Amino acid sequence: MSWPASFFFPHTVRIRDITGGGGMGRRPAPAPGRTVRAEVKDEQTLVRTADGQEVVSNTQVTVAVSDPVALGALVTVWPSLPQEREAEVLQIARNDNAPPLQSFLVLSLK
Repeated sequence: MSWPASFFFPHTVRIRDITGGGGMGRRPAPAPGRTVRAEVKDEQTLVRTADGQEVVSNTQVTVAVSDPVALGALVTVWPSLPQEREAEVLQIARNDNAPPLQSFLVLSLK
């Protein structure tokens, strides 16, 4: 049995990865955005960041594992809607499944 992508990922988000800095004082900056299918849940949860701090995440975004996202990337949820906002990725959880289930990433946003 095959499910359409919109079944598991009914929303779209824009992801802007952070490009590395470099010499000569160049600072890391957001790259141009890409649009991916996702599931978005506005829900406050307590997460631990890569440096061990406990922070509140206001949104969780689920994307296919084939759409890689790095810590610190900027994700725009609810694009073109009144509640549109952009937030930083604080934590990434990976869920690997065997077919026919799809593997996915859960992004905890600031």
